[in-house]
Amino acid sequence: MNSKIDVSTSFQKVSVLVPVYNDVDRIGKCISYLLNLNYPKDLYEVIVIDNGSTDGTYEYLSNLISQKKEKTFRLLQCLTPGSYAARNAGLEVASGDCIAFTDSDCLVSENWLLNLMTSWHQEEGDVIVAGKVSFFSDSAKRTQQSALDFENMFSMKQDQNAKNGKCITANLFCSLDLLRKHGGFNEKLKSGGDVAFSQRIVESGGKVVYSEKSEVLHPSRNKNELLVKRRRVVGGMWDLELAEAGLVRKSRFCANLVKMFFIRASQACIKSRLSPKRKAGLIWLLFLIFLTSMTEFLQLQLGKEANRT
Repeated sequence: MNSKIDVSTSFQKVSVLVPVYNDVDRIGKCISYLLNLNYPKDLYEVIVIDNGSTDGTYEYLSNLISQKKEKTFRLLQCLTPGSYAARNAGLEVASGDCIAFTDSDCLVSENWLLNLMTSWHQEEGDVIVAGKVSFFSDSAKRTQQSALDFENMFSMKQDQNAKNGKCITANLFCSLDLLRKHGGFNEKLKSGGDVAFSQRIVESGGKVVYSEKSEVLHPSRNKNELLVKRRRVVGGMWDLELAEAGLVRKSRFCANLVKMFFIRASQACIKSRLSPKRKAGLIWLLFLIFLTSMTEFLQLQLGKEANRT
C-alpha cells in the first residue's frame, strides 16, 4: 500500500524511462528538461533506452553522456525491436522505488515528478497515475491545421483514459513492484502495450488516477504521422488479440472503426467551434484515418506483419 503521507518529507527514488528510436533531433531537449526537474537530484535517474536507432541517435547520446558530470543520466541499448521491449530493458536495471515513463519527443513540466509522486501518495493499493498530456506546435514539422485540430480534440485524453482504466506511457507513473508483479509490458505489441498493462492492473483490483498538474507537452503530429500511428495501433490490436480471434470479433472490430468515425465526425460538426473550412478538413482527415485503419486490418488479415513505426 501507499502510505498517505506528505511527499515533501518522504521523497522516494524514481527511475524515469525514455525509449528512443531514430529521434536524434528531439531527444536532447527531452533530456535537458528531465535533468532540470524540481526534485532531489540524488533521488531520481533518467534511463534512456535506444531501440536500435540508425540515424545517429545512439552515437549522439553516447557523446552527450560522456559530457555529463551528473550521475542522473544513464544510457542503454536494446536491439529487440519495439518500444515495450526497450521499456522492459530499462526496468531490468532501474534502481528507483517508482517508475515514471515519458517519450523522447516530450517535454516535462518542472514539477512533473513531484506532482506525480504527490498523486501516488494520496492513493492506496495498486495505483497507476496518468499525467496530463498537452500539445504544442513543433516548428520543425509541417503540421497541417486539420492534424492540430485532431490532436486537440481526440488525442491522449488522459482524464478520459483514467476514467476508463487506461493510461499511456507518454505520462505514466507507478511503483516498480507493481510493474514487476504484472510482468512489465507485452513486448510482442507494437502499440497498445501501455493500455494492456493498465487494464491488467484494473482487472486485478487496482486503479488508474488522473493528475492534472503532472503535465507533459507532446509535439503535435502532422497528417502523415497520424496515419502511421493508426497503422501501428491497428497492428498492436492485431498482435494482442485479433490474429487469433474469430470472425465475430474481427467483424466487431471493423464495426467499431465505422462507429468511431461517425462519432468523431459528429463531434467535429456539432461540438467544435471550428470554422466550416476547418471542420471539413478535420472530417476529411478522420475519413483518411478510418480508411488507413481498415486497409491495415485487411493487409494484416492477408499475412502482413504489424508495423513497428
